[in-house]
Amino acid sequence: MKGQWWIVAQREMTERLRDKGFIFSTALLFVIVALAAVLPGVISGGSNDYDVAVTGDSRPYVETAQPGESSDDRVVLRDQPDAAAAEQAVRDGDVDAAVLVTDAGTTIVGDRTVSDTLASVLTARIDAAQTVAGFEALGVGADDVRAVLSLPPPTTVLLAPDAVDPFTVYLLGLAFAVLFFQIVVIFGYSIAQSVVQEKQTRVIELLVTTVPVRQLLIGKILGNGLLAFGQVLLLVAAGVIALRIAQPELLESIPGIPTAAAWFLVFFVFGFAMLSCLWAAAGSMASRLEDLQSTAMPVQMFVMLPFLASFAVNEPGTLQTALSYVPLSSPMVMPKRVVQGDVALWEPLLSLGVIAVTALLFVAVARRLYENSLLQTGRSLGFKSAWKKVA
Repeated sequence: MKGQWWIVAQREMTERLRDKGFIFSTALLFVIVALAAVLPGVISGGSNDYDVAVTGDSRPYVETAQPGESSDDRVVLRDQPDAAAAEQAVRDGDVDAAVLVTDAGTTIVGDRTVSDTLASVLTARIDAAQTVAGFEALGVGADDVRAVLSLPPPTTVLLAPDAVDPFTVYLLGLAFAVLFFQIVVIFGYSIAQSVVQEKQTRVIELLVTTVPVRQLLIGKILGNGLLAFGQVLLLVAAGVIALRIAQPELLESIPGIPTAAAWFLVFFVFGFAMLSCLWAAAGSMASRLEDLQSTAMPVQMFVMLPFLASFAVNEPGTLQTALSYVPLSSPMVMPKRVVQGDVALWEPLLSLGVIAVTALLFVAVARRLYENSLLQTGRSLGFKSAWKKVA
């Protein structure tokens, strides 16, 4: 009898790996996670190159860069013979904007909109050029005016430069919570559906003649658990590697991200082990796939309510700390606290201990429900009926 649980686990993994839907969903999630880590840096990072059309009259107003301009905002002037040609270049999309001198003064011309950054840069240059011209008209030398205008801008001093950005923590916490919730529900339902299908086809009656019911339960949980952990490991690794490639400055500013990712993997293993046995019990209590929704509802609530609660505790505080020790919510909350950097080593270890104790309780309950319900194929069982030994 010893080792038959591993045969069951291999069977569960083989069936899932043959499922094209499982392979496709894993690949799709991998791409989504990688893009979610890369795209923000691609969209917001890098330099901004702006092409600006100018005429002979307007070039002097915008050709001199001003102190304080970001090196990432580069303005390239495109000379045009006259104002009409400059406006046409804007309409054709050849340039981002044009600077023209009209009877009303110096004008920035755009098509539908002008980038706020570009408008700010051009406005600063035009203001400086007009200031120089005004002082020259009053007899002040241009060099003296430019010397004054070239004074460095005020510097910015941060009192807490190492503080973690709350919005970034929120997004990372959201990612951990969504990933835990999604994988647990997907694989949990897979376990429950597998049990119901075996009951419907009466395959289970053949299986229990050669494999003890307890080893069937262990094999199903282990097989699906290994696949679930493999998928989570792949997705977490994809996210961290993508961040390191596309946004290394984020990892430098929040050094707790890799540590939080590692803790999340550990919490996922404990959390999945705690909940997966309940999914198996929910499947054993249903006699048809149509009945699974009702028998699995309590387990769904065990996952859904903590998932929703994790969104209500974005700020560090007593409630967030408390939820990081509640076994049903700690896999989604504790990694967020690790990112925030206010967690001592003993805290996640204590939280894992609470999950382990809860898992032992859940396993005992689920095993009894599973053993009492597995061969009952006539009707779906409620909790009380499944808890009592059926003759």
